[in-house]
Amino acid sequence: MSRAGSVHFELCAEDTGETLHFFWPPSFDTVAHGEMTSINELELPRSVKDKLINASLDTVEDLMLYVPPGTLDKMGHRFKRHRGPNRLMNLSADEIAAAYDRAAEYVFQSKVAYGTALDLLHEEAWLSTGDPVLDQALGGTGIMTRGITEIAGESAVGKTQICLQLCLMTQLPKECGGLDGSVVWLSTEGKFPYSRLESLLGHFVERFEGIVPNLNQDDIRSNIYFDSMADQETQLHIFNYQLPNLIQDSHLLPEEQNLGSDERIERSKKKPVKLVIIDSITNNFRSELTAPSDFGSGRSGFRSSLLQRSADICEIGLRLRTLADEYGLAVVCVNQVSDVFNPPSVSSYGSSSRGRLGDRKKPALGLVWENTINTRIMLQRTRVPERDDGLAIESEPQRSMSVMFSPCSRAASDVAREDTHEEGYCAYRIDEKGVIGIPQDVS
Repeated sequence: MSRAGSVHFELCAEDTGETLHFFWPPSFDTVAHGEMTSINELELPRSVKDKLINASLDTVEDLMLYVPPGTLDKMGHRFKRHRGPNRLMNLSADEIAAAYDRAAEYVFQSKVAYGTALDLLHEEAWLSTGDPVLDQALGGTGIMTRGITEIAGESAVGKTQICLQLCLMTQLPKECGGLDGSVVWLSTEGKFPYSRLESLLGHFVERFEGIVPNLNQDDIRSNIYFDSMADQETQLHIFNYQLPNLIQDSHLLPEEQNLGSDERIERSKKKPVKLVIIDSITNNFRSELTAPSDFGSGRSGFRSSLLQRSADICEIGLRLRTLADEYGLAVVCVNQVSDVFNPPSVSSYGSSSRGRLGDRKKPALGLVWENTINTRIMLQRTRVPERDDGLAIESEPQRSMSVMFSPCSRAASDVAREDTHEEGYCAYRIDEKGVIGIPQDVS
């Protein structure tokens, strides 16, 4: 007997000599969404259910993931740490086989641990930037959910402006380009930009109040959660504990919480978290990573710091991607950039014939972080030229957005080679209404 991706084992009951055929690991994805399923949901005799509950296997997931100790002996030394008492010793081989069969049947029929392509299509959601030109550059739909989008660029290029615009758009209904949810803003660089939010809020409400009924500025403000991450220790604690709890609580219905009538009314105004913004993901890593004064003698210590930083980046990336996938979130991480000296003629960021992609800057945190994110967006600002008399020309510097890589849009370098104007790149300006894309002249 065989099953793709699983190992077949035979367990022999000591009392009856009966043989149980068992496959491990179970043939389903162990990452299931939602709450655990009670063992009482299975069509099993009451006596079998009681034995499983007494053995602390009171959910379908616990049963499917439990491996008897006798099986571990046949699976090699890697699984020795999972040893423990045989919790199925009070069940016969037939009862064990029936329990696993009913659990597997329930998993398959209820789609607890898998979905179809049609399910994924129906669950697919996108967050508009609030501007059609920017959305078109991102593939026509905006920011993807169930993934991590990085927005990188130098100072004063508009990274925070775009994030504030996303904060407002998230709270709109899906038919208006939003996610009908709330926002968590995690900052490593100081206070929340309240003044800029207030200037955008009036124009935003004026723009959508005729489309979205009962659009209230106070409700919008109350659906933006803010916390500060002053150091790396605080940052890891928030990502591992506080953020998951906040997101989980926000997705509970008011009737599922132990609330009074007044609290339920107030809770009904709160929306489930649908967008997480980290501004910026880089700051704490840069500020806490320092080379020793005597670099020659302390090289091993510095290397250890780099390895620990890489491990922390992987941990944070995994946590964010798990939350994004489980709750259908859009995760946006602001990243800083570093100067590149003597850049190679051909690099991963390249420069196009139109000069769209700068080769003097690259996003921080290196290859480890790059392999964690799904989409990378680079923002750039063209320097203002000087006149012959040495004075700067009084005009706003041109800003541009380039998609470096994305599963939803072509990269700007590919667009440049194909001489098209639609995806991967656009110019934009910033005014009192927000970030506005500039349509390109296709003539």
